Amino acid sequence: MSRITGVFRSLQSARRAAYIPYLCAGDPTIEFTLALAKALGKGGADILEIGLPFSDPIADGPAIQKAMQRSLSSGFKTNQIFDLISSIRDAGMSQPIVVMTYYNPVLQTGPGKFCRKLSDAGGDGILVVDLPPEESGEIDRHAKETGLDVIRLIAPSTDDVRLDYLLSKASGFVYAVSVSGTTGVRNMLPSSAIMTLQRISSRSRLPVALGFGISQPEHVRAAVSAGAAAVVEGSKLVSIYSDFLDDEQAALREIEKHVAEMTSATNPQNR
Repeated sequence: MSRITGVFRSLQSARRAAYIPYLCAGDPTIEFTLALAKALGKGGADILEIGLPFSDPIADGPAIQKAMQRSLSSGFKTNQIFDLISSIRDAGMSQPIVVMTYYNPVLQTGPGKFCRKLSDAGGDGILVVDLPPEESGEIDRHAKETGLDVIRLIAPSTDDVRLDYLLSKASGFVYAVSVSGTTGVRNMLPSSAIMTLQRISSRSRLPVALGFGISQPEHVRAAVSAGAAAVVEGSKLVSIYSDFLDDEQAALREIEKHVAEMTSATNPQNR
């Protein structure tokens, strides 16, 4: 049983959903990312999603694009993601870690080498946002060999035939995209998000996480009420600490406060 599966089973017993925060590696420094990971863990994060900076992040909105640009401008390199994850483990954090990446950095490293290094560093899963499952055979094989879960994105436009195919290629959990388009903060969850979540959940053997636009406790409660086993939040978190880049401690305090509110909303009893 993978560490990701173990977390979801524990949460199911506790009758609450998982809170999965996204953090961009190296934004604005590796040291801050490590401090941010600790703050997220302290706030109650169940799984960490760490984004690997890429120069052309087509699936991401302005907040995460800027975060990746800051990271790359500070000199972040692909190989540093493994050192960062090792440092998180050395700090005593046991939460599962999923790396969100575009395929180019994986290809440049070599799919086999990338998966081995990720697993050796203490990573648990990989999400390659721009690699269709028809072309992911090599990375799927290496992920299985190294004990990594392969997370799949499922969009509202995905028809049932393709949905079943994507589910057959997924492990750990599946990531339901709330809206077509890029990541970003949204004021409310569209009805399509709930419909997509329910449609996927009815066909999936795996826990379903809802992301893209999650930014308020009300969003979390709505997602959990509709059957989400997890919620993923990214752009809002990036926006919060981006306002305090000149005051790391203030940034971390704001993050901890926000995360505590979000994780509280994952428990249906806290309404």
